[in-house]
Amino acid sequence: MYKIAYTKEAVTAINGFPHKKLRQIKDAIERIAENPEIGKHLTHELKGLLSYRSGDYRIIYRVFHKEVLIMILTVGHRKDVYKRATRGID
Repeated sequence: MYKIAYTKEAVTAINGFPHKKLRQIKDAIERIAENPEIGKHLTHELKGLLSYRSGDYRIIYRVFHKEVLIMILTVGHRKDVYKRATRGID
């Protein structure tokens, strides 16, 4: 099982969800921790990141295999989460 770490943006986004959606997102993050390659590999500006679908929401994350760590970069509705993730990477 991988450790999970969150960016400040991810914490802010997660804390803004209503209780029902929050449970859905937390369950999805647990599935990612068990199997980090479960997500879809992204391309272009987001190459190196993965996206996991949870209903209409996406969890954008990066896997650090050597550290056995998953960094949750952002979480949000599919309509705008990829734009936010693009702004958040160097």
